[in-house]
Amino acid sequence: MGKKAYIIGSGCISPQNSTDPNYFFETVNGPDTDHFNAVEPSYKEHINPNMLRRMGRAIKMGASAARMAVTEAGVENVDAIISGTGLGCFEDSEKFLLAIINNDEQFLTPTSFIQSTHNTVGSQVALIMQCKQYNYTYVHRGFSFDSCVMDALMSIEEGKKNILIGGIEEHTPIYIELYRKAKKLNADNSHKYYEGKTKGMQMGEGSAFFVVSDEKKNAVSAIEGIGVAYKPESTEEFTEKLNSFLKSKNTDLGKTDLVLFGISGDKDHDKYLLETLPLASKNSATGYFKHLCGDHHTAGSFAMWLANKIIEKQRIPDAVKINAVPKEKINSVLIINGYIGINYSFTLLTKC
Repeated sequence: MGKKAYIIGSGCISPQNSTDPNYFFETVNGPDTDHFNAVEPSYKEHINPNMLRRMGRAIKMGASAARMAVTEAGVENVDAIISGTGLGCFEDSEKFLLAIINNDEQFLTPTSFIQSTHNTVGSQVALIMQCKQYNYTYVHRGFSFDSCVMDALMSIEEGKKNILIGGIEEHTPIYIELYRKAKKLNADNSHKYYEGKTKGMQMGEGSAFFVVSDEKKNAVSAIEGIGVAYKPESTEEFTEKLNSFLKSKNTDLGKTDLVLFGISGDKDHDKYLLETLPLASKNSATGYFKHLCGDHHTAGSFAMWLANKIIEKQRIPDAVKINAVPKEKINSVLIINGYIGINYSFTLLTKC
């Protein structure tokens, strides 16, 4: 994957006011005890109202974020639609399963079943755009969005021009309650995530889509590459994979202007990230992002939207900062993300 992908359009729906093009974390929305709820826009501005009636929340969020990205990019159509999700349209899955129970397996309407599959968002986006090109959905748990980025980079190597990529995740009251019973959530908001004091995360939801291109056009930043690590067994193995990725991009941790950490607040799952933080803080500005979007399978898509915004504005919001290393110019941002101590990814963005 030698060629870079230029981000020429983006759209993001998250627990923050990210649908406002002028918003840059002047105010920050906190969690609802142990989880974050997405701030949803007026969907009829992005989707035909006749289609909205039959759409679940995940489809609405994904289709709207995709529409925002395509509009900002100023393209009529794309050569591929690549989406990633861990849970898919979970709300519709619940509706169908509950209908089976409540109706004694009789008189079931097919709508919720049809829209419960993970690839529904990608297909709905294709229908709205009338795009008959390559359409793929990755369901790789914490690697779901990272797989989209890898696929996009390979597709650009193969000659595709404009590609729409994105991550979508939603939660439901039942899903949140199941996580509470499993003791995976934490409602303690008395400290910062990177202080590593507690166990458990604060769940999030949202969607971020990007149009990436093989040409610079009006791009603010470019995706230089992405690396992954699956279940590293030690800090040494994790650090080796990180350094190997950076070396392949002719850089290292000390040369990166900003390092964004996907610290979830769970000290056990954040172990390798927390041990890498002091190393990054020596020469680079450091920040974190899951206290803004919550933790979920495709939180990396929010991080990419945030990194792109930081490069565009050329400043780091106070809400994101961990250390106070001053940076006159932000030419590179490294995202180090992790999901439940299993899936880790390294994504490098540079200024165009």
